[in-house]
Amino acid sequence: MNAVAVAIVVAGIALSISIGAAAGFGLRSVVLLGIIVAVGALVVAIVAKSKTGTIGPASCADCGGLISPNAPFCKHCGAPTGR
Repeated sequence: MNAVAVAIVVAGIALSISIGAAAGFGLRSVVLLGIIVAVGALVVAIVAKSKTGTIGPASCADCGGLISPNAPFCKHCGAPTGR
């Protein structure tokens, strides 16, 4: 999935550059390229963050309940999470 997301971003940038080159890089193609690069950077950042495993819920060490990764206490049993 991660490689697919990066491949789609690269394909979008390449398509924007080829359309811009064919049309002479008018305002429309420059704006389109800028939008695709910005969205592509966001996608790559999300993919990189998802590789670290910091996206998603954590588990309480005491009761096993699902909690926010940044929660100072478990919402189920009240135990401190050590964060």
